[in-house]
Amino acid sequence: MDLLHEDLNRVKTKPYVEVPDHDGTRDDEEMSLIFWKAFLARNRSIIVDLMYGQLKSTVNCLTCNNVSITFDPFLTLSLPIPKAAFFNVALIPYDIIDEEDK
Repeated sequence: MDLLHEDLNRVKTKPYVEVPDHDGTRDDEEMSLIFWKAFLARNRSIIVDLMYGQLKSTVNCLTCNNVSITFDPFLTLSLPIPKAAFFNVALIPYDIIDEEDK
């Protein structure tokens, strides 16, 4: 899908876009919009319009207590599928009747 997006991208000359650090002074909605507009400045296709999303990522440094918050675009999102703790098995008898037995 990413290759299809690149082929269909309507942005021919991609500008350099610098996004500010999320320092907590602005709310998440405003920062999300800034990050999304920066992404759209370089990426415009039907694939982006229909299939891309945005994921908030927060990283905390345990040494200096610095917090980094970014809003990253994604095309696919991997989700863990939990294993079932148990499952049911049903036995359904199926009698095969031979034509000779009739």
